[in-house]
Amino acid sequence: MRLKLPQRREPPENTIPLINVVFLMLIFFLFAGSVARDDARKIEPPLNILEDETIRSTGALIVDQQGRTFAGDSEIGVADWLAARGAADGSDGPIKVAADGTLKADTLEKVLRDLKDAGRTDIVLITRRGSK
Repeated sequence: MRLKLPQRREPPENTIPLINVVFLMLIFFLFAGSVARDDARKIEPPLNILEDETIRSTGALIVDQQGRTFAGDSEIGVADWLAARGAADGSDGPIKVAADGTLKADTLEKVLRDLKDAGRTDIVLITRRGSK
């Protein structure tokens, strides 16, 4: 007499531990992402446009709140600045003018008019918002 051997049953795969690990990783990354803050949020831009190193490094003619023009750290007139750059003919690209956000429009217009009188019409205006 032949007896039939019972078929060996494979135990079902238990996926619950895998699901637990995935959820724990999800919770960890959500928590880790919310705890780590961006350091750039703490950086306050300088209130005075003359202190802004990014604008000063562009070689722009800087116009402060009172309408005075600066090249780097020294005060300079528009005609002297153009002569120092050798920029009277326009061969070196557009003129960059960085104006403070609190500068009055008529004062800025005077600086732009001085540039136009010197023969320059290719002017790029860089502005920044003033503090209130």
